Amino acid sequence: MDKLILFLMARALLLCSGFMSVPFAYSIYLGHDYMTGVFGQSICITLLLAILLMKKSTNPPESLSVYGGAVFLCAIWVTVALCGGLPYYFSNNLGPIDAFVESMSGFTTTGYTNIISLREPTLILWRSMTQWIGGGMILMFIATVLPAITGMFGISFAMPVALKTGILTIHRLKNNTRRLFILYAILSLVGVLFFSVAGLGSYDAINFAMVTISTGGCYFSDNYLYNNVWFASAAILGLIAAGGNVIIYWQAIKRRQYSMLKRTIHNSEFHIFVLIILIIGLVCGLHLYSNNYYTLSDSLLYGFFSVALYAGTTGAPPVEVLTWTDFDKMLLIVVASIGGCIGSLAGGFKILRLMILFKSCANEMTRTIHPDIIMTMKIDGDIVPSKVINRILGFFFMVIITIAISILVISAAGLDMQQSMDIVLACITSTGPIMLFHTSHSEILALPVAVKLFCCFLMILGKLDIFAFLIVLWGSRQQLLHKQW
Repeated sequence: MDKLILFLMARALLLCSGFMSVPFAYSIYLGHDYMTGVFGQSICITLLLAILLMKKSTNPPESLSVYGGAVFLCAIWVTVALCGGLPYYFSNNLGPIDAFVESMSGFTTTGYTNIISLREPTLILWRSMTQWIGGGMILMFIATVLPAITGMFGISFAMPVALKTGILTIHRLKNNTRRLFILYAILSLVGVLFFSVAGLGSYDAINFAMVTISTGGCYFSDNYLYNNVWFASAAILGLIAAGGNVIIYWQAIKRRQYSMLKRTIHNSEFHIFVLIILIIGLVCGLHLYSNNYYTLSDSLLYGFFSVALYAGTTGAPPVEVLTWTDFDKMLLIVVASIGGCIGSLAGGFKILRLMILFKSCANEMTRTIHPDIIMTMKIDGDIVPSKVINRILGFFFMVIITIAISILVISAAGLDMQQSMDIVLACITSTGPIMLFHTSHSEILALPVAVKLFCCFLMILGKLDIFAFLIVLWGSRQQLLHKQW
């Protein structure tokens, strides 16, 4: 493996062990000696692995090739998930495989958990932190690695001056990572302030801020104020901020051109994202009211809040959502599949890509009627290059094929087609609670090990884009063909 990849993985593990020191210190503060030992062991093992990787990566090259970047994207998720799952395993809450799945769900901001009854505050804090760290990793990859590998299938068009393609260098990676995490920390602190004003205590406010801004969503609390209008308003604002083009926020701060923020507020993609929340939220709320679930005000509150949670691919449903009709659940699945704006922390297919697909279909129908017409596609006054359109068409095709094959794989474990579809879409869109729409926790825990690991693979695909994985396969094939056996 490339020395630079090993070097970057070692740095990631060093950061992971550093973040583990937060729940470690919190367990000391609470006087929970057992959890102090759990996190102490986890930190030691993670540091040891980081040191071993550092020794193997002496004098790394300055730049990373396209193939090397794709390998790094695939390897980094597995590496941090293995170490991040150690506290779950050492605390005897989960077995080794389930601990890995729990950790992978956190770092990929999927937000599904196998331990609903967890009451240990330090472990809950770590679970929220893994989602927050994962959100930061996604931002870093969007701004550095992914444009160098794939162009992100539309993000290079959305931010043509912000992202650099080509060879990835350590210098660019370090600078962008530092600036992005500063912005990410500021957004998180604003979220803590909003939730505190909404009436949450410090511990709940910190956890909710981390899982909201990262679009992870996996946090359950006895003080869950779902019916609190102020809490719902703070959460919706955080979800809209995370579902917008975060790269624009970063570029505005980096260049000190705060007028660039208007590009997020005034572009059509962001308008559609907000309209989806408003229109689908209204439909969901009125349908809940017509089926006598709640009063009109509560139905609208539940409808708007739930749609906002799923449109931002956060999920985190209350128990009531699981009792809703399939129509309401399907609305939530649809908005989660669409996702947020391109360049955001939200998962899903992304709104800009769908806009380009719809416009491409409309142009093709026009060309059928007028074969000699010459047409260009424009979004917000900018011409969409044909290269971007072709990439998105290929990406959409691969997503559909992946979903179809994955449903067949999951159904082989004995689940029906609806349950299999829920699990696949939950992993691909990074909206974990969709898994529970028609499947219980006990059924998911009873799945074969191979299926659980396959779900982890789908979680990674949902974050690194399918073509990055295909580049790894193609590059590995080429290396095997040219290897002297």
